[in-house]
Amino acid sequence: MKVNIRAVAIAVSLATTMGLAQANNTPSNQVPLNIDTWQQQRHIGQAQMKDFYPNMLAVNAQDVFQVNHQKRDYELHEIPSLARLLNHPATGSVVIMNSEGDVLLEQYRNGHDRSTTFSDQSSTKSIGYILLNKAIAAGKIKLTDKVEQYIPSIGSGFRGRTVGDVAAMNVNHSVAELAAYTGDKDALANFDKDESVIGMQRNDDRMELREWIESITSMGDSNEWQGEIANYATINTSVVGWLVEAATGEPLAKQVRDLFHEVGGENTMFMGTDFAGTPVVGASMMSSTIDFARYGRLLISNKAQVAKDIKDAAKAGQPVPAQLTHIDSHYYKSAIMNEYGVGHSGWAGQLIWADPESGTIIAINSMVQSELPAPYDHFNKEYQAAFDVVKHLRAKK
Repeated sequence: MKVNIRAVAIAVSLATTMGLAQANNTPSNQVPLNIDTWQQQRHIGQAQMKDFYPNMLAVNAQDVFQVNHQKRDYELHEIPSLARLLNHPATGSVVIMNSEGDVLLEQYRNGHDRSTTFSDQSSTKSIGYILLNKAIAAGKIKLTDKVEQYIPSIGSGFRGRTVGDVAAMNVNHSVAELAAYTGDKDALANFDKDESVIGMQRNDDRMELREWIESITSMGDSNEWQGEIANYATINTSVVGWLVEAATGEPLAKQVRDLFHEVGGENTMFMGTDFAGTPVVGASMMSSTIDFARYGRLLISNKAQVAKDIKDAAKAGQPVPAQLTHIDSHYYKSAIMNEYGVGHSGWAGQLIWADPESGTIIAINSMVQSELPAPYDHFNKEYQAAFDVVKHLRAKK
């Protein structure tokens, strides 16, 4: 199955009528926001999701990682791509800091401030990178291990694939998000079910995440992916979380809580869960942007490992659509990687990016109201600015 990205873009106009954004006769500016209406007004829902997400765990860090707000680098404002992004009406917030905690730039728009909690959306998938690397370093799991070694009950959607396949979005299962965007009825039905199970839509059946994972089937005769780009799906990262839990013997909820304490946020951090309390590590971290940047430090805590992963990704990873990052990038170990570092973008224009060479972390929360969940034109602006910042700070260092 090969995905035509041009077809994805053309199909944007179909998204609302297909129900992808849960559109109905409700006015687009209806308040209050709730689980039924937020996707119609994502531009404000991104900053209020903690108030209506059905199930969550919450962490107030026991020890706050102190940052220094007196180290501003005003030269960053002179980078054209970043200046354009900072002035973009859909940009809610931007924080640039280094791994030592020096805040080099911090800006908020549209009434937001340092305490605003944004939904980080699919940027959350990078948690899979952190937890998987911890488990690999502890000798608990290998990328070459088969999924059923840790989840014997797994269905045909993932059975026979390796841990590395799942973490690289290299599985041909029936939850095909890009196919859903192009109007495939079966893919759309599974997409909507997936969204409800992970908490993004109403889940009246109370179906649990792992029950859903077990039921996922392959797409056609084989679950071996043959596409030209990564078969992007949030459920893959949820499987990574389950694999890490099974391999380590440590509950995923505890691992997420420990990770949030390690972040050392100054505000409460949230993680959505299913009705059984299983964290949705693929799409539901909620944090303030300053804490989002603190979280980014963990992506490059082991700089030698990240540098190796970036090299390995070019060989073993799956290509990321060129429309997204605009440069050669690969999906590997549940993160996007290229010559400028590692990170992940998210629905409506969220981005976390970290560069192991300069120690730079860039956290962006946007408020894009678009029919297509992945607004490529806006992502391009974000990635361009992030890469230009990395180049600038590498040169200074």
